[in-house]
Amino acid sequence: MDRLTQAIEAVDLPELVARLWPESGARPGRPGLYRAAWRGDRKPSLSLFRARGVWFFRDHATGQSGNAYHLLRAAGLSKEEAVAILLGERPLPELPRPPKRERPRARPPVDLGEALAEAQARLRGEKALPKVLEGRGIALEEAVDLGMGLSPEGDLLLPIYDPEGRVVAVKVRHQEPRDGQRYRYLTRGSGTPPWYGPGFGHRNALLVVEGELNAVALYLAVGDLLDVVGVAGVNGTLPEPDGRPTFLLLDGDEAGQKAAERWQAALGGHVLPPLEGGDACEVAARAGREALRKEVLARVAQALLESV
Repeated sequence: MDRLTQAIEAVDLPELVARLWPESGARPGRPGLYRAAWRGDRKPSLSLFRARGVWFFRDHATGQSGNAYHLLRAAGLSKEEAVAILLGERPLPELPRPPKRERPRARPPVDLGEALAEAQARLRGEKALPKVLEGRGIALEEAVDLGMGLSPEGDLLLPIYDPEGRVVAVKVRHQEPRDGQRYRYLTRGSGTPPWYGPGFGHRNALLVVEGELNAVALYLAVGDLLDVVGVAGVNGTLPEPDGRPTFLLLDGDEAGQKAAERWQAALGGHVLPPLEGGDACEVAARAGREALRKEVLARVAQALLESV
């Protein structure tokens, strides 16, 4: 076997292309589809591949194909230039170094108390119910009393209280979904803690609800009789069972009804039939708070009767 044939069989063709035409996008040792940069190729049409241990090319735009020698000739090099390159008699440019990736700047941590205080002041300054709370069955004054806030973009900030009334997280409800999401937490690492209604622990029974804003609507409707806890969706963190009569209220969709059995296994108690006409916020907004109260208490009474 002559020296040229040996060189053709030994050459790393993607590396050779990367050295001669860095703008091709070729990477040493990597087969793939690249740009034939010597003819101003903007759309990748150059295939580099190995067969029986030897590198070959196919230019899909021109129909040319062959080994490394044929590629150099197709690129416009003379026979002498092609041979000199393959035999190592002509120095080649250094491989282009990949650009250094700058580390993304870390966002400064959010001061939860400061951010919430600013949002609360902004909500107190509103003259009418913000759009983000429309149709939720919650009045502006009630939102202010429960410590909610408003972002400059019009998003709702809902403080998540623990059983002792301390703020353990702040959940943001976007006025319009962002990246397909309606909700997010203001700070990372808070988990999905449940929302506990004010004065938690002073009633004789517990109502656990899917959704924190639904829990707010229900606290305003039946909070004088039941302690209310809002869970962050069907997969949110559940409260600890405390031995009191417990009632579980989930949405009527498939996800809610599938989660009901799991909630009941964890908390015990009674699964209430879903509300008619939507979730608690929707019922309160459409039919009024008194209608929501009657509908929920009727379900609680029926559950108690069935358990006797």
